[in-house]
Amino acid sequence: MFLVLSLITCCVYIIYLIFKKPKNLPPGPPIYALPLFGHLLHLGKHPQETLMKWCQQSKSDITHCYFGQQLVIVLNNYSLIKEAFMDDNYSARAQPFIFEEHFHGKGLTYADGERWLIHRKFAMDSLKKVGMGKLFLQDTILDELTDVFSVIDKEEGEPLNIKGLLTHGLSNIICGFAFGQRFSQDDKKFRHIVSLIEECFTLGSHDSWITIFPLLRFIPIRSLGGNYKQFSKNFKQIFSFAKQLVEQHNTDNDGEDKDYIDAFLKQAKNDQLSQKENSTFDMDQLISSITNLFIGGTETTSTTLRWALVYMIENAHILEKVQQEIDQYMLIHNNNQLYVRMEDKPFLPYTTATILEIQRCGNIATLGGSTMHRNLQNTTLNGYNIPKNSYIAANFYAVHVDERQFTQPYQFDPTRFLSDDHKSVRRPAAFIPFSIGKKSCPGESLANMELFLFFTNLVRAYNFHVVNKNEQINSAKFYHTSLTRAPYDFYVSFSKRLY
Repeated sequence: MFLVLSLITCCVYIIYLIFKKPKNLPPGPPIYALPLFGHLLHLGKHPQETLMKWCQQSKSDITHCYFGQQLVIVLNNYSLIKEAFMDDNYSARAQPFIFEEHFHGKGLTYADGERWLIHRKFAMDSLKKVGMGKLFLQDTILDELTDVFSVIDKEEGEPLNIKGLLTHGLSNIICGFAFGQRFSQDDKKFRHIVSLIEECFTLGSHDSWITIFPLLRFIPIRSLGGNYKQFSKNFKQIFSFAKQLVEQHNTDNDGEDKDYIDAFLKQAKNDQLSQKENSTFDMDQLISSITNLFIGGTETTSTTLRWALVYMIENAHILEKVQQEIDQYMLIHNNNQLYVRMEDKPFLPYTTATILEIQRCGNIATLGGSTMHRNLQNTTLNGYNIPKNSYIAANFYAVHVDERQFTQPYQFDPTRFLSDDHKSVRRPAAFIPFSIGKKSCPGESLANMELFLFFTNLVRAYNFHVVNKNEQINSAKFYHTSLTRAPYDFYVSFSKRLY
């Protein structure tokens, strides 16, 4: 009897879904959505690649699918992403449970509406005042790079997992903006927090089971509950760490703001004195905001630099050209200069193009993280109906391997970013590693500076190799997809170069 009732219920549910389905949606996958699960079971380990294949099969650059019962509209080319993300109607963030549970619509990443407008502008203004994007910031970055080099040198050529080392150094740069302090490589507590951030990027994703079915967190079966408990535990520790730093912060600063916390607390005090109603400058907003800054400004750049090592090991002839360009320029123009600096960038076109190609091929932005948007009203896109509160997923991977934009896209070739005479750098409009529109990455200028200074000085100072290269280095296979598309951990041996 129970089996019969179950079958009847399933049939009724399927019929309900068929009639409920909005009309004139973009083409769907070649696979039917399953009751409750949607297309989750068919996305595979790398959803962005699967979705690109579905679009190719339907001969459309826009498709729809279901994450559970959530309608997701996937955009697979540059023009569609630009049209959507430049439109305020698509400006809301997707609010999957796993992030809403921890940020509650506060902070800089998952806030919406007026709160987001106020705090995005405030963050950009206050961070610029304390140096983000300004040229003098490079001295701070190079100080962290010096510490990274000292750790590498202590290993004396022994294989090193550079992931934590890079993330620690890059985290310190953000800490200078947010907290006004840095942490030693020997600080065990800070190293632990950095490791939790790294783990969260592996654990979290928009298409994880717990995001689609929040009730699974109450079921004591790990395969169903997924990584929610560990993800939640990590976030609580990261929030606690940020809160302690705020509480320990010196609030007696009546002069110029030294960091983001100074600026925020001053604004909160002004709102209180003026008895401003509905002020959003409260402690929860501050903790969420600096946590967003802390997390967003560390792992992503670290992952890109690890991709840089992968592609340079795979393409030794390109690494050699980069090293030659840097060596020749520095020998002639800056022989006594310890580090390559931002002022040198215009004179290193091949090196700069190589960094852009690393970003294009690395494709660290996935369908997870903060890249998915939500539309506020019923609308149309490319002639199709887009119902209100659909998730809008920009498939940056599909854009960066689109043959219409990049010839031979699966080949690592820095010259695609060079002018015909190879003397200057050109960036195609479809190159969008930091997204596009009002909700593009606010730390793009900082990330670009970090990438240039870390990459150029790393390849200038060292040669590097991987002992088990065939097992650990394969850009086409040796990677995982979660909140970022990242290579698996690998160990690198560094040896000093003579230049």
